[in-house]
Amino acid sequence: MEERPAIYIVDDEHRMCQSLKALLEQRGFEADFTTSGAQALRGFRQKAYDLFLLDIGIPDFDGFELMDAILKRLPDAAIVMMTGAATVDTAVRALRRGAYDYLKKPFNPAELEKTVQHALDRQRLIKENRRIHRRLRLSENRYRFLVQKSPDLIYTLDSKGRFTFVNQAAETVFGYRIADLLGRPYQTILFDEDRENVRWHIHERRTGLRSTAGYETRFKAGPQKPAQASVTDMIPVELNATGIYARSKSDPAFIGTYGVVRDISYRKMLETQLLHARKMEAIGNLSGGIAHDFNNLLMGIQGNVSLMQTDLPIDHPLTDRLRQIEQHVQAGAGLTRQLLGFVNGGAVEIKRLDINTIIRKQNRMFGRTHREITIETNLTEEVWAIKADTVQIEQVLLNLYINAWHAMPKGGTLKITTENAILTKGDALQRSSQLPAGRYVAITVTDSGCGMDRQTLQKIFDPFFTTKPKGRGTGLGLATAYAILKNHGGHISAVSREGHGSRFSILLPAQNGKVRPRHPHKPLSLVRGSEHILMIDDERTVLQICRENLKRLGYVVVTAQSGEEGIELYAERPYRFDLVILDMIMPGLSGADTYRRLKAINPSVKVLLATGYSEGGQAREILNDGCKGFIQKPFRLEQLSAIIRDLLDGACPDAAQRPLT
Repeated sequence: MEERPAIYIVDDEHRMCQSLKALLEQRGFEADFTTSGAQALRGFRQKAYDLFLLDIGIPDFDGFELMDAILKRLPDAAIVMMTGAATVDTAVRALRRGAYDYLKKPFNPAELEKTVQHALDRQRLIKENRRIHRRLRLSENRYRFLVQKSPDLIYTLDSKGRFTFVNQAAETVFGYRIADLLGRPYQTILFDEDRENVRWHIHERRTGLRSTAGYETRFKAGPQKPAQASVTDMIPVELNATGIYARSKSDPAFIGTYGVVRDISYRKMLETQLLHARKMEAIGNLSGGIAHDFNNLLMGIQGNVSLMQTDLPIDHPLTDRLRQIEQHVQAGAGLTRQLLGFVNGGAVEIKRLDINTIIRKQNRMFGRTHREITIETNLTEEVWAIKADTVQIEQVLLNLYINAWHAMPKGGTLKITTENAILTKGDALQRSSQLPAGRYVAITVTDSGCGMDRQTLQKIFDPFFTTKPKGRGTGLGLATAYAILKNHGGHISAVSREGHGSRFSILLPAQNGKVRPRHPHKPLSLVRGSEHILMIDDERTVLQICRENLKRLGYVVVTAQSGEEGIELYAERPYRFDLVILDMIMPGLSGADTYRRLKAINPSVKVLLATGYSEGGQAREILNDGCKGFIQKPFRLEQLSAIIRDLLDGACPDAAQRPLT
């Protein structure tokens, strides 16, 4: 039910008050009255009234003074003055002091109702207007907050392209004071080479579907550029612009432009990282295939060397030459390991390591041959253990050392430090490295060389990129380091300035527990046997060489040049073969599918995985599925004979449970 308006009547004539009360209540109003000015002062403080009817002449209180007291407490109160001796002066005086209207006694009921209703309507309009203004102020404050606190630059331009408004992002993000931009043309903050293209997107009168959205360009960083802005004077931005027109049906006039500019430095950094990751993935796939084929070629050379060594006495003049050929084969295998560093799971011997031990060893070796370089170290003695491949981490350090040596042709200082680091989620280092939060070992390699410019710094981890003269470098060193560290769950970054040297920072996941000391391997010798072996490989040369070598050790060898052929031979007499030597990469039926088919025929089948790839990636999946052994091509006959014997005698640990070897 709608609440009735409340009216307070103040008049010294009691009968007048009763008459007015009855008249107003008949017309739907609520009415109270008093004949005393002093009582009126107490009454309007105890109850809220919508309208006051005041007699000007009250014996104990002047009507104007009472009106002043009411308006002081209730500035928007609706007051109608009543008098029996009204003059123009008293009416004007009442209106000037705040009364809405006045009534001259005697007045008829219609005149009273009309005046009261008009006063109440005005009161409602005042209250509604105040509510609207409050909402408008709240909306305006909210608008100002949203606009001013926006991380994007919100701007307006006049018809000549001069700034008429910019929000606080001009200062906080782009480094320009607002006062310095207002009135200036927008071209002053654009790169010179971008001005012509941007003109067609801002100054052209675009609107509606033709508005510019998502256009990428570059801004110059302002003199107050914040620390978190781009490290260069260029800030990549995304531009949105729409024309402003004066509304006219016949010829709408262009009066300016409004729009939003977003700093996309972080997005560009992520895009660069993604592009680099995809490039590395493509190079990794290519490198993996090259390494596989190259290892098969080396396997043919190594196999023939092994055959010749078994035919010749130890003191034969050609024995030394054969050993030299073996050394060259191992050097070639080292090159394939570099290529395999691009492949996921490229690490070949993962175990707990003390990084300080590796660094000290690498420093001794490098220092012997580069005496013009002063090597300084600051190694944390209680550095955490890492889990990595020794050879590959040594390779990363060597590549960084060589890179520093080339940057210091006349000598200089090479500083290596280690420390423990904890990345917390969201901190600057965690965001820049894109590594999960946790415990890491941090390694820095700093040189005092010539440094690099910004363009070179952006490309140093790209495969085959080099600044060295032709024939002096392949451009794989730093790219290999990047891939190796990525495969180990780590990260590498570089900071450099021309004439101020370079600093490479490495992060590797830390491990719990202490590093166990290594025990030297026992020298290998040929181990013979008489069991039946099925060898499956798509390379005819590898099959021929390995079959001949194994026959000389006493084994009965059957070969198959495809997975399908191998399955057919094995299915005829599954328990005839004591061991299957299986290649991983073959056309048609792959090594993984061949292994699963063999296991379906005989769940107890013993399989030795022999491949040019490393033990990570797809090979690790096969090993985790129950494959018992792994050997990487090219391998020596002594290595092959030892692992075959271990598998047949049951001495070889489960490959899925042992460290990668």
